[in-house]
Amino acid sequence: MSSSINTNSIPKPIHQKNSLNENDYMPKRFGISYNPPQIVVEYQKLSNNKLYHHKIKLHKFSSNTKISEIIDDMYKRHNIYLNHKKVNKAQIIQLVEKLREKLIQKNENDEKNKNDVKLVYNIKNENLNKLNKEELDQKKKEMDIFYEQNNIKKTDKNFQYDIRKEFNNNEGLADWDDDEEDEEI
Repeated sequence: MSSSINTNSIPKPIHQKNSLNENDYMPKRFGISYNPPQIVVEYQKLSNNKLYHHKIKLHKFSSNTKISEIIDDMYKRHNIYLNHKKVNKAQIIQLVEKLREKLIQKNENDEKNKNDVKLVYNIKNENLNKLNKEELDQKKKEMDIFYEQNNIKKTDKNFQYDIRKEFNNNEGLADWDDDEEDEEI
């Protein structure tokens, strides 16, 4: 016995193109998401009195992109949600500027962290046992940044599995490195 589903009885998702009538919705508020950069429109569908969220992804968004280009692209792709009769364009511009400022701030912090990583090379001969807790915590943060920047993940294009290297021991065996059997502790 086979059963079939009547697809005509399944309601279409509200976010499909042209499924929203401009007279059947009212924008309530806006939100932003920094990663990935997007603006979220919370709106009420008047026919069923329910709230929905529509995400407007900002494609190719960078700190160098002109705000006017981003706004024009948003209005072309999401004109029904950004209807000029219901949404103040100045508010949308303000949200995009806020996203851009955050991106610029993130880029500046990334650049600062790159400069801080150079300190890791200078501390490798420093005795960390002599540092107080705050100084030690700062050194650990620097080491973590250095580690994250140099960590190669499986998804990275320069990842190689099972790298083997030979190390020359010019100093001879260390006093703890002997061939005796293990001792029970």
